[in-house]
Amino acid sequence: MRPMAAPPPHHALPISWEMLETHLDESGYLWGRWRHALVAPDHVLEDVTGLEERLLAHVDALVLAGPPAMTRLLVPALRQDGDPGRFEAAALALLLQETSEGVLKSILDKLQEEAGSLVGSVRQALRLAGGKRLELCLRTLLTPTTPPPLLAAALDALGTWRVKLGPELSSSLRHEVPEVRAAAFRCMKAFSTHVPDTLLEEGLRSTIPEVCEAALEVGLIGGNRLAWRECRRQVTGRGPHRGLALKALAIAGGGDNQRLLFESLEHPTSRRECIRVLGLLGTVDAARTCLELMRQEPWTALAAEAFSTITGRTMEPADDVREATAEDEDDDALHPGTSTPEATLPVPDVSAVEAWWKEQARGFNPMTRYIHGQPFGQAALLEALREASMYRRNTLAPVLELRTRGELALDPFTWTRVQLARMEAANRLPAMHFSRSLDGTAHG
Repeated sequence: MRPMAAPPPHHALPISWEMLETHLDESGYLWGRWRHALVAPDHVLEDVTGLEERLLAHVDALVLAGPPAMTRLLVPALRQDGDPGRFEAAALALLLQETSEGVLKSILDKLQEEAGSLVGSVRQALRLAGGKRLELCLRTLLTPTTPPPLLAAALDALGTWRVKLGPELSSSLRHEVPEVRAAAFRCMKAFSTHVPDTLLEEGLRSTIPEVCEAALEVGLIGGNRLAWRECRRQVTGRGPHRGLALKALAIAGGGDNQRLLFESLEHPTSRRECIRVLGLLGTVDAARTCLELMRQEPWTALAAEAFSTITGRTMEPADDVREATAEDEDDDALHPGTSTPEATLPVPDVSAVEAWWKEQARGFNPMTRYIHGQPFGQAALLEALREASMYRRNTLAPVLELRTRGELALDPFTWTRVQLARMEAANRLPAMHFSRSLDGTAHG
């Protein structure tokens, strides 16, 4: 469902301001629930689609009210403290108005006036709005004189929309403000194989963590040997970007990478990050390691999630935790987002899982990688992305981007219709995209 443009003035109906206030309040509330559902272990794509349709119906009503609602309701909402969801809904409705560029300026100005969560709220609304009009407007901001927060926001939005930028990106890649440089590297993810080694190496050697991580990510996506070498160094040296590095090594797979991950499990500082990505390894050895970890507090739920990602075994809460889980769910319904997604992962009966594996293990080939109990491949990955919980989809999404060298990326924080379209496009790609080596084959 796409938000609608405002009707011509002669089609306008009398405005009920009380009703429009309700639409804004409801859209703010649903925005919070939608944002919570995007990462929830107990939601799947179909659940989020229904919630999203309700949210966009209220936003549509605000857009259809046209300029009067913009002046009297939406712009003032940007100046009010309170629920960030209400702020984001107002910003999105304003961005979808077909009005003068002054509307966009009033929203982007918030990036200079505010700090913290509201900055992220503006950026999120901007990325979700999309459209050719906004793209053309943001391109005009890609100049050295644009204030850095605005320039970084413009680059991040254009990168999310996978807009190919030319000379206007060059100066941003060497901008004096790290926030801009990092955003410029992220903007290159869809075109990662075009990044020169010299420029990438400059980013990887940056002492600014945000810049280095963005350069590392774009290099890994492009299959650059320099980036994969740095990736392994981050893991062995337990560097600041080891979370990204561990995930990339798990996706790439192979005996050496698996060995590095298992060695990292022995270090308390990286154990949690390692368990989070074990499911991406997809091997029988990884599944057995998950079983061992499920017997150790506090890793039971996290290891069970990784085991389920590999084997497809559905994890149900053990009987002694069902009642407590139900109480937590009731509280989450009243206060969405009050607990972390990881904290709501089911804690299974480990003995039952071990008994299941004892019966099923013979059906898993030690030389094969698995996802949801199926040999890893294009069809198995896309099926998992359709059926997995929203929490698991966030773990699986980078697999698509790495496997396709950035040709296709699944943003798990955008509209579900966009995600489904990307998955359909991935289904049409050659199967070889999902079986080739990832590390070091794109450059020299």
